[in-house]
Amino acid sequence: MLAGFIVSFEGNELGTFWPLYAGKNVIGRKDAMEGLDIEIDHPTTSSRHALITATARPGKLTLEDPGSTNGTYLSGERLPNNQPRDLKDGDAVRFGGYSVTIKVI
Repeated sequence: MLAGFIVSFEGNELGTFWPLYAGKNVIGRKDAMEGLDIEIDHPTTSSRHALITATARPGKLTLEDPGSTNGTYLSGERLPNNQPRDLKDGDAVRFGGYSVTIKVI
């Protein structure tokens, strides 16, 4: 079930988006490993960079960094490894140097 989206305007003025489905959404560098739900084509994104766990109705998202090299940031603050944080609609997140906005539905 669809719970939200990740949206970015880096490298594409029309924007790029990825759906977030209920359950674990594994985010990592494009073509870096099997089993990624969201592949980001950016050199500062680790092969397994972050996890977004989602529930739908009502939409609730949590963000976790499993130990990425360049860090995961929520509103400019680097997340400690393996400590999930709640996300809300419009939150600014950065995977290394790649910025996205969270949309909760």
